[in-house]
Amino acid sequence: MKLESIIIEKTGSGEPFECCVNSVNYRIERGVPVSVPAEVAEVYRRSLTERLKSEKQLERFRKADGMKL
Repeated sequence: MKLESIIIEKTGSGEPFECCVNSVNYRIERGVPVSVPAEVAEVYRRSLTERLKSEKQLERFRKADGMKL
């Protein structure tokens, strides 16, 4: 199993990052370096990408005063 070192960025809520890969649940503290399987690191990267895309869309919606985009 290949391991990767990652740091999960802190958010306002401070809740740990949680995911499930191959029926194994992971709960990772934010703001500290951890070594995780490469698959878990990939899940985190993809979730971060989706969150950033979502925030970008929301910002466009707010700037348009709620108009359909």
